[in-house]
Amino acid sequence: MAIDRRSFLAALGAAIGAGLAPRAALAGEPVYVSACADAAGVHHVAAFSLDGSLRFATTLPSRGHDITLRPGGRELVVFARRPGNWLAVLDPGSGHVRKVVPAAPDRHFYGHGTFSPDGRLLFATENRIVTGEGIVGIYDADAGYARIGEMATNGPGPHDLAFLPGGERLVIANGGVRTHPDSGRKALNEGALEPSLALLRAGTGEVESVVELGRDLRNLSIRHLACAPDGETVFGCQFKGDPLDIVPLVGILTARGETILLDMPEDDLASMANYVGSVSLDRSGELIAATSPRGNVVAIWDRASRRYLGRTRMSDVCGVAPAPQNTAFLVTSGNAGVGLTGLDRQSVERVGGDLARWIWDNHARRVVPSV
Repeated sequence: MAIDRRSFLAALGAAIGAGLAPRAALAGEPVYVSACADAAGVHHVAAFSLDGSLRFATTLPSRGHDITLRPGGRELVVFARRPGNWLAVLDPGSGHVRKVVPAAPDRHFYGHGTFSPDGRLLFATENRIVTGEGIVGIYDADAGYARIGEMATNGPGPHDLAFLPGGERLVIANGGVRTHPDSGRKALNEGALEPSLALLRAGTGEVESVVELGRDLRNLSIRHLACAPDGETVFGCQFKGDPLDIVPLVGILTARGETILLDMPEDDLASMANYVGSVSLDRSGELIAATSPRGNVVAIWDRASRRYLGRTRMSDVCGVAPAPQNTAFLVTSGNAGVGLTGLDRQSVERVGGDLARWIWDNHARRVVPSV
């Protein structure tokens, strides 16, 4: 798919940048960022505090998806929702757009990216449109986000990705869904997905391993990740098979490369509606939270024991991030604002202020102070 870059950048430059006057953060104040929309359907990326106030809301030309913070707090990068053809680099304090990077020819973004631990390189999941192969595009942040290379993810439909401890290996959630922008978000291989977790050497692109879930779970698309300090990776899935089937949706890739699917009672699992929208670890790294906007549920597990601890209901909940306190999570909703939940809360405690009027999108990230 050819991109008229001059026209695209002109339109994007006109759309991005409108927003609220930035509000300075207080020292030590936790700040979160998420894509969102207002009541008129205009898309933004916004930063907010737990007192219910916005720091900024920057207008986007189309729906955003995930955000990543450059180490050292130097920049935020927001990715267009798949099949997206732009990423935007923002000042983390004001929301001012510093740079817009269009997708390379015959590529589109899948909505996620992550920085190398030193902050020099940005790695973004992408689709090679002609073949449907998954790739990771590599961008040099010190050189104005010039695209300097790519590496294969060894599976179609890569979505989330993260660095494992040590900063040498990337884990990739290959969703297994083959798509083409001309078909929108429709799966071209429905009923025969190819999901996997791939471990790559970031410096060389060498494939260290590719882990599959087995033929009986072939239609379980692996989507989102959360990495623990000890090297375990939590993954959340979306089941694309028979909607009457009920399958586990959250698992752990151990440091030894084994996968463990987490148990939960059948009624609780059914309440997830075969769909996990986001996963997170709490501040301690010991609790796992998984959200289901289709099931209106936040489910929680203890990572060490793999034990299911229960669920909380919130309408259209999807974004989740660690709260300032251990055993607690911040959650966002498309129609119920922002809230806090965790082990010591029987329900979601709403955060009010300016936040309730926004339609919050799939992901939330804690950016100040860094976790």
